[in-house]
Amino acid sequence: MSFVSNISNRIRKSPRLARLAMACFPDFHVRVQVPNIGPLRIRLKRDRYLWLRPPLANEWYPLAVLNAFVRPGDTVWDVGAHLGLYSRWLVQHLRAGEVCAFEPLPQNVPELEYNLVLGKVQDRARILTWALSGKDGTAEFQMENVHSGMGALAATRAAEESWAHGLAPVTQKVTTRSIDSILAKKDAPTPAVIKLDVEGAEHDVLTGGREFFAGPSARLLIETHGLEVSRDCLRFLFETGHTVAACVPSSWDAGRHMMLTPDSLERVQDQYDVHFISASKNPADIPRVLDYGDL
Repeated sequence: MSFVSNISNRIRKSPRLARLAMACFPDFHVRVQVPNIGPLRIRLKRDRYLWLRPPLANEWYPLAVLNAFVRPGDTVWDVGAHLGLYSRWLVQHLRAGEVCAFEPLPQNVPELEYNLVLGKVQDRARILTWALSGKDGTAEFQMENVHSGMGALAATRAAEESWAHGLAPVTQKVTTRSIDSILAKKDAPTPAVIKLDVEGAEHDVLTGGREFFAGPSARLLIETHGLEVSRDCLRFLFETGHTVAACVPSSWDAGRHMMLTPDSLERVQDQYDVHFISASKNPADIPRVLDYGDL
């Protein structure tokens, strides 16, 4: 393990070495150990971020929010499920009753299926191969061609935007669904909690659930990607009557977790000012102080 750690430390510190490593690494399967859930199968090249550093090293805020949000037996939508890291965490550690794992990329679905079986949670997690969006249909999905986790609906990200290591993205068609359509057709159970990580399409997904979010809704954890997207999501949540908090810079709050109001929008000047947003229609759902004790 120390050998792998030494290699990963050197790669992280050198962009040139990182590019060379990505060209040389085979893409075979390996397993990493994840606290509270056990082994997770990844691909050495495409899922490199899961071995270049501990898998949950940068996940302290979203995991703490989910610890506060998810109650035993809850139905949770894991939107942007990728390889199943969060889906496994939700069932194995937080005791969610059912997880709907949304993953539109065909090359990721077998890996997701494998990891759900590996964690023995396949009976409590269903895979839905749709990209959540503002409406039903089809859309182009762009992804970095050597990274399974870097992907977004093409409409949310310009093709010329830089991708990791300067590699051009590849594009494929995916099926899109809206939250309101899925629930109206009963194609998935109503969620108590939604974890949303869709690389820039966050506001589109919210607008596709206007009817749902007009009602009691769900507890929401949203990872935003971009300054305008962050602002648009906040506006939507305030307009629909949500109580909102966010992961903020330490200069805003020493604990990095702060309640927000509509006036906070003027303060958001950088895409990482509110990189993670937590929201609920019930103010009591939002913890004023996050507990990181068991992460």
